[in-house]
Amino acid sequence: MDESFARYLKLLERTERQSLPELAAYQEQLLEELVRHASANVPFYRERLACLSAGDGLDLSHWNEVPILEREEAIALGPALRASHVPEGYGGVLETWTSGSTGNALNLAYNGVIPVISNAALTRMARWFGLDTSRPLATIRIHTQGEPPSYPEGATDSGWSRADPAAPSYGLDLRTPVSEQLEWLSRRRAPYLATLPANAMALAYAVTPEQGRKLGIEFIFTISETVIEGARELIAERFGARLAGIYSCQEIGVIALECPAAPHYHVMAENALVEIVDDNGRDVALGGFGRVILTGAYNYAMPFIRYAIGDVATAGKDACPCGRTLPVIAQVEGRTRMAFVFRDGKRVWPRAWDVRGMKAFVPCLECQIVQIDYERIEFRYVPDGTGAAPDIDGLTALGRRIMHPSVEIVPVAMESLPRGPGGKFEQVISMVSAQLPVLGTRRN
Repeated sequence: MDESFARYLKLLERTERQSLPELAAYQEQLLEELVRHASANVPFYRERLACLSAGDGLDLSHWNEVPILEREEAIALGPALRASHVPEGYGGVLETWTSGSTGNALNLAYNGVIPVISNAALTRMARWFGLDTSRPLATIRIHTQGEPPSYPEGATDSGWSRADPAAPSYGLDLRTPVSEQLEWLSRRRAPYLATLPANAMALAYAVTPEQGRKLGIEFIFTISETVIEGARELIAERFGARLAGIYSCQEIGVIALECPAAPHYHVMAENALVEIVDDNGRDVALGGFGRVILTGAYNYAMPFIRYAIGDVATAGKDACPCGRTLPVIAQVEGRTRMAFVFRDGKRVWPRAWDVRGMKAFVPCLECQIVQIDYERIEFRYVPDGTGAAPDIDGLTALGRRIMHPSVEIVPVAMESLPRGPGGKFEQVISMVSAQLPVLGTRRN
């Protein structure tokens, strides 16, 4: 194991159980260093962060006065967000891009320490769940750079965790048909899998419990998407495996990790400051929900300070029973633009419905709800092959109960449901939403 990586893992073991004042002091030190760097090396931030200046020092009590950086603003600024200098020890500057789900490309730079910190976060999570990082991991995702690892062989590498450099790792492109993914997994025999939640569910729906258990999958890390309701139960039923989510973005790396004691997320406070704010930019109360605002502590190549990633989340209410003091995100609800907006002004962020429960109304393998206008919602689905007709009355009654009494739901059968530019599957889409900043209400 690399010595600097080992030291960082030790640091994470200590900070995750520090007292709240100690953890706050540690994070404040990271933010002060970031602010000094950004002010000195990114002209865009010089005036933007001036409110934090206090003589020769900094006063972070004015943090909420720093303007929020919207994603569209970051796309427009482009090179103006890049630092003219990255200090030694933060790694060389790397280039990538993220299109998200809208197709609007954000070309970004990041320094070499970010992948190291992200790998430490993955290793931390593996240890939380009692996984053995010397055993193989298979990854099925979209590859945005280089030649994607294609079926039938995919890619073979080692050291998916830097804690065990010899551990086998296998890769396959997400665009591979599900039947071929399953055949590939049956040959690789990896006990651990990393993929998108929707892909994990597509794999699960394609097998019986007997077939699923023969794959030998014990644990699934989910990446790039919000964990869909019912996913954990479905994965347990079909594979006999546990599923847990990693909340991350390319701009800053890992944001939060699912806790083994409860289906909520612990913020990776050693890498990110996470604020959840209302329409006025004020922190929501514990248990409240609002926009996710991020500050990455280690991307010195292209700092993202008070960055609105476009997500809505619920702040955790209480101390976690696991004993870790890291802040809690109760639930990542989805994208701000996914809000369903109704004619009376009400907004609802429907979480992805429990697909197993929905099969009582529409027998399907995959589904998606799309708000077409204020009242009309399409329930798009891939039929399960039984030929059973959808129960439109039952589906509509459910929609009116959990969303709005005015909705009309129209089932639309499709051969397949499209993925976004980055391979992500959006289970909830609003064609009405997102012109207004009002957060409104959400379904509990």
